[in-house]
Amino acid sequence: MEVHHHPDIHHKSKAWKEYFLEGLMIFVAVMLGFFAESLRESIGDKEKEKEYISSFIKNLQEDTLFLNMTVRYNTHKMNGLDSLLALATKNIDDAQIRKSLYTYSSRYVSHYSIFISNDATMMQLKNAGGLRFIRKDHVADSIAKYDFNISDIYAAEKLYAKAQDDALTMQQEILVETIYRDTTYFNNHEFTSKKLPLVTTDPEKLKIFFNKIAYEEGWTENYINNINARIPYAISLIAFLKKVYDIE
Repeated sequence: MEVHHHPDIHHKSKAWKEYFLEGLMIFVAVMLGFFAESLRESIGDKEKEKEYISSFIKNLQEDTLFLNMTVRYNTHKMNGLDSLLALATKNIDDAQIRKSLYTYSSRYVSHYSIFISNDATMMQLKNAGGLRFIRKDHVADSIAKYDFNISDIYAAEKLYAKAQDDALTMQQEILVETIYRDTTYFNNHEFTSKKLPLVTTDPEKLKIFFNKIAYEEGWTENYINNINARIPYAISLIAFLKKVYDIE
């Protein structure tokens, strides 16, 4: 019977230095991967941040344009209301004064212009998590301050609109709006020589009417002042953001 002997095989154990080196290489590889991923995310976040800011700047530029337009329109309206108020001391029975009363009332009491911000980017920043991308110093605070300024304008607009509605309601108690359907009073887009009627010539009613006009003029001026006070901040914010993000 043959007996086969297995040869002795001696396994040489790795030195601790080799284990340490292998572990170190694995650690370095993991860390490099982590840093590479972090770098990619950082670059992506910076690009996203700049995209948001570029879009926000465009919204600001549009807002600035419409803020100035709203001021111009309402300044014109306020001047018209001032002409209407001047009739308060005139003889309301005079035919020409009545024409002026109808003309100024129809042009300025029943029309107004309000500002509505282009808040598309602001809504993304506030509601879609866009603010987490804003990392530059003081930028998020500056954007929040602009949003607060806009809310102040909207608050002033509510008072302005109410004053306009009150004046319009009172106007309906003084003027006969159906004359515009009567060609003996109004023909070819202008008044005829026929004396225009009034719902009432009661002096107390007329005083209340002109009081309402005065309130509307006052709140229109307040609205204009609110806007004018905030236009410089919008302009300076555009310049600030362009400088910080190197945007032409």
